[in-house]
Amino acid sequence: MKQRTLLTRRQFLGTLAAGAVGLSTAGIGYGLEARQAPPPFGPEHGVVAGATTLPAPATAPLLVVSNARAVPSFAGYLAEILRAEGLFAFQEAEVTKLTLTALQQYALVVLSAGPVTTDEAALLRRYVVEGGMLLALRPDPRLDEVFGVRHLGAVEARGSLQVVPGAPAVAGIETGRLQYHSPSDRLELAGAQELARSQTGAPLITLHYVGSGRAALWAFDLAHSIALQRQGNPEEADTDRDNIPGVRAVDMFVDWIDVERIHVPQADEQQRLLANMLLELSRATVPLPRLWYFPGGTPSVLVTTGDAHGSTANYVEEVLARVEQRGGTMSVYYTPPPASTLGRMTRKARWWAADVPVMGVLLERDQPLPTPGHLAAWRERGHEFGMHPYVEEGLAYGYNAYWNEFLKFGYGPVPPTVRTHRILWHGWVENARVQAQYGLRMNLDHYHIGSTVRTADGAWRSGYLGGTGLPMRFIDQDGTLLNVFQQATHLVDEHMMNVFDTGYDQGLDGSMAASLSRHQIAESVGRYPSALGVQCHIDPFLLGGEKAANVGQWFEETLDFATDLGVATLSAERWLAFVEARMAARVEQVQWQAATGRWQAILDLPPQPAGPLELMLPQQHNGAELSSIRLNGETHPWHRRRLAGHEYVSFYVPHGRTTIEAGYSLSAL
Repeated sequence: MKQRTLLTRRQFLGTLAAGAVGLSTAGIGYGLEARQAPPPFGPEHGVVAGATTLPAPATAPLLVVSNARAVPSFAGYLAEILRAEGLFAFQEAEVTKLTLTALQQYALVVLSAGPVTTDEAALLRRYVVEGGMLLALRPDPRLDEVFGVRHLGAVEARGSLQVVPGAPAVAGIETGRLQYHSPSDRLELAGAQELARSQTGAPLITLHYVGSGRAALWAFDLAHSIALQRQGNPEEADTDRDNIPGVRAVDMFVDWIDVERIHVPQADEQQRLLANMLLELSRATVPLPRLWYFPGGTPSVLVTTGDAHGSTANYVEEVLARVEQRGGTMSVYYTPPPASTLGRMTRKARWWAADVPVMGVLLERDQPLPTPGHLAAWRERGHEFGMHPYVEEGLAYGYNAYWNEFLKFGYGPVPPTVRTHRILWHGWVENARVQAQYGLRMNLDHYHIGSTVRTADGAWRSGYLGGTGLPMRFIDQDGTLLNVFQQATHLVDEHMMNVFDTGYDQGLDGSMAASLSRHQIAESVGRYPSALGVQCHIDPFLLGGEKAANVGQWFEETLDFATDLGVATLSAERWLAFVEARMAARVEQVQWQAATGRWQAILDLPPQPAGPLELMLPQQHNGAELSSIRLNGETHPWHRRRLAGHEYVSFYVPHGRTTIEAGYSLSAL
């Protein structure tokens, strides 16, 4: 039997003194605890400004041209698509700033949707005829001759496209139908080659040789379409359509997605087709560098998260330990049990007392709620512990209340990623706008759940709700880009298994749920590189019994399968750090000597806390094969990687400024 510890006289007097100080400051402390601080940033925080001035001189081979005449203009999202696909060697400018001298500095030009003037059309035509490479989204009819098409004066609403087998650039792209959500112009071919057509047989994507150059087009605004596909139907915002009480992002996908094709990340496949087209256009000019999607060469990523509602620290620890055993890290989004101002002060005083040696002995049998000490230890081990706000009383009110609560419990600083309780959603992107005011930069509210992902005959479908397995920043309907990344949650415990007795789940046991997760992970490794969001609630482990057993089996088997395939398991915070580092990569002084097959560039990369960035160059270029890589003058190892039907030479690049030289040789073939 354990002997009871008694307080010494010195400890007793110290405790009385501490109590006297506590009483004298209680009034002040109560006032501070009751005060609600406003958001740290204003409503416009997080808005990303686009480039308008033409850079001089050009330091990259690709120019992205925006067009403010488009209403709305989604040119900022076009640049976002290129960055998501690792095509970071570009600069941006407004169409009104173009000159022939400036254009001729770039091997390729990507023109966003929107009307152009007669003079601008003539300028772009001359650029192509004299050897330039141009790709345009829904181009002005003034450019028909350049693209080898004729506008028929009609427009098709959203529909689906299919690539033409054997056409340039389509190898490795999904051959089944792919949805698009932006109006497309009805065209007929007038010399161009068809790469993809609509469900009615109309050409949607074409390639044309004109003069010494080439011109490719999409008959619809791909950037606008991708935004609509990823973020849902804005006309259904704030409408509950899925029979689950409460408005969620998933409600905007009812009758918006082709549920029979949800297993394909359709938005990502169209982005990769765009990248393939740019690679095809660049064959006669300069090899385009490209960054791999994930850290350390991992084929895909599990973005591992778990919501926790009042769970005690030991259950959080239990789940984190399971992740750590597989070498991973995890995000926990936590809601503390409700407490008044006095209750919160009392809870914090109890935490303080538990750290006092003698008091700690008296409280040692408690199963404590997470304390700032627990959080510090978990964060030191690489995990994230963030907010899980309730917004039933209003989005702005809920985020402010839970942000204040989080800080007043001593849980700060607030980490940069979040999931809203019950995944409740406001507007088209209003959650992201509010989250930006609190310094939050990644949202995981787009969530695979409910009847929206069920076919007419009642069959459930796993896959990609918004057609994507890649994070990209949100964009508003007016074309305003927000500095908050949309990271979908694909593998959801409460969707597959009975976790909360809602009746909205598939009713699977742990083994069957794990089988579904394994299939999607295998597809992401073999065909569709993806960052798969995982939701494993902490709550069922607190509840125990069959629910804990099923969720535990599913979670462990999912983690084990991913580990066996070399898939990284990362917290959302660590994943965001990598995504932002990849987005910040810069290239300078790209040089290409076709006669000698020598490619050179200077890369400037930020630190990469989740793993090194991997740079890719085309394995073959204009009849020559890459045969050597040198970094800062030293021979550097490389390996081969296949992506969307194309072969690349791939190698790791350290952070900081690095000079890269690649040698292409005809004799290597």
